[in-house]
Amino acid sequence: MRNTFFKLWVHTILKTEDGTGIIDLELESLLHLEIEKRLIEQGCEVAAVNGDSDHVHLLFLMNPLLPLHEVVRFIQGVSQQWYHVHDFKSGWYKFKWEEGYCAYSVSESAVEKVQFYIQEQKVLHAQLSYSEEINRLNLLHNIDRSDLESFLH
Repeated sequence: MRNTFFKLWVHTILKTEDGTGIIDLELESLLHLEIEKRLIEQGCEVAAVNGDSDHVHLLFLMNPLLPLHEVVRFIQGVSQQWYHVHDFKSGWYKFKWEEGYCAYSVSESAVEKVQFYIQEQKVLHAQLSYSEEINRLNLLHNIDRSDLESFLH
């Protein structure tokens, strides 16, 4: 096949180390903007970035020239550095992402639904824990709980 077509939407979740709710509410929206800016730098179209005090959801269109793990590692690194520079309250040393991440494929027809889901994170987490959310997403994507046991704890 001479011509290649590539369009892959990815819903990715980054969790803070140990699941601590360390993301300061005053810095949260700026952190999300920084992540969006850096995804765009990586050639990824961004549809949504939002989360709660212990995790961030990203919905973006993959750059076909980069592997997902490189994009995520880059985002984790630059956003962690950004947070260290801008967090004057709790101390730069406290903010760190878990090494791993969750990633789910999203069909074009579901992009708006996932965008809404990500935008409503604060409302969702008033009723649901992070672990419960991951369990629901895994069920929706037909993933066995044991596949993500290390990510949940």
